[in-house]
Parts: sequence; C-alpha cells; structure tokens
Amino acid sequence: MVSKFTDFFSQSDISYINQLPEVLNAKSKLESNLSNNKESFTITLTDSIKASLESRMNLNLSSVTNIPMRWIKGDTRPHIDTSSTNFANTYLVYLNDSPGEIIIDTEHYPITANTGFIFNEGLKHETQNTGTTIRLLLGPMNEFANPVGAPTLIIYYNNYADAIAQTNSIAEQYITYVLGDTPNIYSGSIGSYTTWRVAYIGGNPVPTGVYSNGFDLDTLGFATYPFFVYPSAPCFLEGTQILCNINGNETYIPVESMKVGTLVKTSKDGYKKVELIGKGTIQNPGTDERIQNRLYKCSNSEYSQLSSDLYITGCHSILVDSITDKQRADTIKLQGKIYVTDNKYRLMACVDENAKPWNSEGNYTIWHFALENNDYYMNYGVYANGLLVETSSKRYMKELSNMTLVQ
Repeated sequence: MVSKFTDFFSQSDISYINQLPEVLNAKSKLESNLSNNKESFTITLTDSIKASLESRMNLNLSSVTNIPMRWIKGDTRPHIDTSSTNFANTYLVYLNDSPGEIIIDTEHYPITANTGFIFNEGLKHETQNTGTTIRLLLGPMNEFANPVGAPTLIIYYNNYADAIAQTNSIAEQYITYVLGDTPNIYSGSIGSYTTWRVAYIGGNPVPTGVYSNGFDLDTLGFATYPFFVYPSAPCFLEGTQILCNINGNETYIPVESMKVGTLVKTSKDGYKKVELIGKGTIQNPGTDERIQNRLYKCSNSEYSQLSSDLYITGCHSILVDSITDKQRADTIKLQGKIYVTDNKYRLMACVDENAKPWNSEGNYTIWHFALENNDYYMNYGVYANGLLVETSSKRYMKELSNMTLVQ
C-alpha cells in the first residue's frame, strides 16, 4: 500500500529547512565530492514540522527531537528498505523538484517538491531518470524516526572476468542501512582470500588499489551501490625458474623449490635470503581479455632476455628502463601512481603490450616470495627465466598477497 501527500509542509517550514546550516553544509559536501551520491544527516524538529508529520502521517513523535535527512543524486537501484530494527512502513518527503520519478511497487510518481509518501516495509522501490540534480529528502525513515535505506551489497568473485560478468560469485554480503554505519569487506577471510580489488561499483568509476578484509568501503564514496570485488594476485606460475645461489653455484631453480633462506640473485644488491614464500591458485580464463587477475605469457620473441616462456599474473611487474605515455596512463589508472624498483619502472604485465593473455583456461598454482630487507615495504629486482622482474615486499606477502605462506 502506498499513500501520497501533496503540499506536505507550509512554505515557511520549507524555507526554514532549506536555510538550516546542517542542510547547506551537507549539500556543499555532496556537490564538492563528485564520486559520492548521498549525504545523510539529521535536523532538530520544530513544533511546526513535528505537527505536520504527526497529523498527516499519523506518527507519534512525542519522544523524538531529531529527524533523519538526506541529500541524494542519481538513480537508486531497485531495493527493499532495511533498518537496524523491525519496522512497518517507510516515510519520506521530497523537499525540492527533481527530474525523473520514484517507482514504488508498480506505481510511478514524479519527484515533486513538498510531496510525501508512506509505503509498507517489503515494497521494492527505485528512482529513474533523475539525472544530476541533487534532491533533498526528509527521511527515508520508519515509524520510530530511525533512518532506513537500501542495503549495500558486496558480491565476491574469484576473478575479474566473473566480477564483470556477474557470474560464479563465491559470497554475498548485505550491509543493513543505519545512519552512520559503513559497509566493510568481511573482517574474516573468504576461502583463502584476504585482499581485494574492486571491479564494479554500480556503473561508477572504479577506484584503484588493493583493499584488505575489514576495509571501510564507505570511504570510497559509493556506500549505496553494489560492490563487485575480486582477489588480488601478482605472482609467478608454478615452474618459473628463479636465479639463485645454491651451494655456491649460480643457477636457476623452480620457484616452488625455493625455501626460507634460499639465496636469490638481485639486480643491484647481490644475493638476498628468501624471508617469506607463499602459494595460491588463480582461475585463468580462456579468453584474450586484458585483465589484471589472469596469467600472461612473455615470450622470447618479445623479450630477448628470456631463456623460456615466462607466465606471470597481470599485476606482476616487469622492470624496464622506460615506459610509453600510454603505459604511464594505464598504470596510473590501475595503481594510482607510478612505482619504481631498483631504479627501474614497474610495468605490469596487463599493461605491457608485449605480454600476451594466456588463454589456457583452468585453475593454476602460483607462487611469490619476499627477500630479507630492513624496510618492510621495499622489494627487489630478480631474474625469472632470465627476465628482470619484481619480488614482493614483506608487507605485501603478509598482508595483501592472498597466499598461504610455506616454509
């Protein structure tokens, strides 16, 4: 059931609300943050505003002093409101005109200033064609004057391709909307995964970076949208040969044969001991799509230093003396900035045109390692099948690698 009210507040009440400092401050925040789509806050009830809400919506606000408000822009996806407690109805009042419409169940209503709605809990609703005009709402709230809203949905996938296609999810998480609450990635692990990249946020620009379990997604500015996330994994395919010093002899050995203490040849600092080594799995697609979370093939025809083909994940970097303007732009888009190791640029395989997507579909074992270093955040250049590539930092192996550490 839906009830609609026109000319809900007096014009003096509308003018009063629109001039409140908390209303103006919230509007300014939303206008200045182009990536955000809402700004929630509260205002103090006046006797006149309280009287209108009580008489027209049959609410009992005798013990209520503050009421939830929201500035919002853009369309809201179809959803059923949630709150921290059980409730019977959603109550809201639009305080300014906006393009588009609100759709409650099967009914369509234009978004018109000073128009209120009551509808039953459990009714699906959304807004469409609202454009970029920001709109001011009293509410949405329940009969207890507690805020309600769309739950934030976080969907977890094994890889980027599945996340973009929205198939084969491995977990889902709904965050109940409560004013001031924020959506976090699971604080525990999902399978063996503990860090994530974002593939999709409701059609919005996707942020760069790796986010650990427990990360507050609201800081990205998209708290009401669905998040599609996938694990982060810069690694070597099992069987990759790493240049080491074994019993005084410089020789290549398979990455999976390395142990804590194995001496590895670095590009600038001689031999360094393996301090951490880990393994994991990656689901490689059978396509040629250039995505981060897949394996790439580096061939001798493109990299003359290679003794044999090298297979690394899309986030793993080859160390190079220079990068093109396109590679620079693509790297910044994916990582936020340019990184350097041993005075060479880190060029991720997914950005390097010479690395080709390896379209052998299946689950593969991958390895990575970190060498001794007094700096928790630093890494080295090492030789894999003859090609100069990066190692992991100790921080990455311990906190961000999604790998099982082995001895």
